[in-house]
Amino acid sequence: MKYILAIPFIVLLAGCSDSVNDTGKGSPTENIPPMQEVTVTRYHDPGQVARGHVLYQQNCMQCHGDQAQGAVNWQKRDADGKFPPPPLNGTGHTWHHPTKVLKYTISNGTAKLGGNMPAFADKLSNAEIEDILEFIKAKWPDALYQAWLRNER
Repeated sequence: MKYILAIPFIVLLAGCSDSVNDTGKGSPTENIPPMQEVTVTRYHDPGQVARGHVLYQQNCMQCHGDQAQGAVNWQKRDADGKFPPPPLNGTGHTWHHPTKVLKYTISNGTAKLGGNMPAFADKLSNAEIEDILEFIKAKWPDALYQAWLRNER
């Protein structure tokens, strides 16, 4: 009996979506469902963000831009059939991914996925990768950070 009562609830939840418009049109926050009385206090360790900024400049800025804005036309394949580096500042899709996936991508690169990003596992420690990610996450607008945090849990 309890399973029968759960079916309408499951169907209701199945209709919910946390997806965001990936077309590149409009504001990156326009399709984020409103937060339901959830207050997220953002705390970024200033030391970690500062270390991440330096590491970002040394390892990421050349491809992802000085403001983490990504390459122009990052959503269109280049002459090699690969996508250029996306923005990391919240205007791209980075915030859709949990930290575990972001760490994996930085460590292993995107060559196996048909991308151009090199692997950094031999160049950066786990702590340095976490510093870079903290710097990147600090750039995200609050609404995106909160949407990311909901998926992170």
